Amino acid sequence: RRDPAQGKVKAWQYKMWGHAEQCVDKYLELSGKKMDSLKEVRTPCIDDHMISPEDFETKGVLQKECARIVLKVLYLARQARPDLLWSGNSIARDVTKWNVACDKRLHRLIAYVHHTKSWTQRCWVGDSLDKCSIVMFVDASFAGDLRDSKSTTGMYLVIMGPNTFVPVSWFVKKQGAISHSSSEAEVIGLDAAVRMDGIPSLALWETVLQVFHPELVKTKVRASTNQPKAELIYQILADVDYVPPSVPPSLGIAHLYVMEDNEAVIKMTIKGRSPNMRHVVRTQRVDLDWLFERIREDPGVHMRYINAKKQLGDFLTKGSFTTAEWQKLCD
Repeated sequence: RRDPAQGKVKAWQYKMWGHAEQCVDKYLELSGKKMDSLKEVRTPCIDDHMISPEDFETKGVLQKECARIVLKVLYLARQARPDLLWSGNSIARDVTKWNVACDKRLHRLIAYVHHTKSWTQRCWVGDSLDKCSIVMFVDASFAGDLRDSKSTTGMYLVIMGPNTFVPVSWFVKKQGAISHSSSEAEVIGLDAAVRMDGIPSLALWETVLQVFHPELVKTKVRASTNQPKAELIYQILADVDYVPPSVPPSLGIAHLYVMEDNEAVIKMTIKGRSPNMRHVVRTQRVDLDWLFERIREDPGVHMRYINAKKQLGDFLTKGSFTTAEWQKLCD
């Protein structure tokens, strides 16, 4: 909260320097390599185009010990270092089929951890609860995996206000089927983010506001009772033989802002339909009608356009970045 004496916002940071050092030590112990082999790198990822096809077919040296190293890195990425999550997640998928390409990826990742072990995730809170909202950055790569052409979804959820920024959750999820366009990959990622993290977080934040700011609920009730009589009659008739949904819409007290960088996805959400995506129900098992209706009709869910250069979900979807792009997203 804001300190009235100094006029500053109090903050905290998650320090996991010790665990980062343990990841490096465990790798050096099991691989037999020396500290000098960990050259300084700016990104944790290797572009798959830089790896020869033969490396994906040859068994790796760390085939038996890889799980002990990768799981330690995944714990670090899940707790305090989201910049490591895509790299660790992509390597963890190949633990049972380890190859030379995985050896190269893991060495690059450990070198990055070694030279950024002092990095911390900072959070700050300087506003009251009623001035804060949930902001969800969601993005997806298109055919990012060279071997099966599947896309990857990345989501970064934060509580944000004028003087508040608190990361709450983030995930990397590989999609189950091949997408035929970038818009399809984006809308599949949007469904996963809204369904798995967005709506549950919105429901929790609304409960928090009801407890600490009950006056907001009274304001919403007064606004609903001041409707014209004709609208009240239709509202009463609509409740006849009405079965409430398992996840009802929010009251509009709390707000979830979905930050999307794909204009085609925003336009199809506004329209509420997309004839070009009619195959998604069968291929991806995603109900787009529910998704579009929830975003359009729920008073607590909003969608906003954000430039791709400021899309925080981007560094959770792929591994090919320039040094400047990666540094900007991490900052």
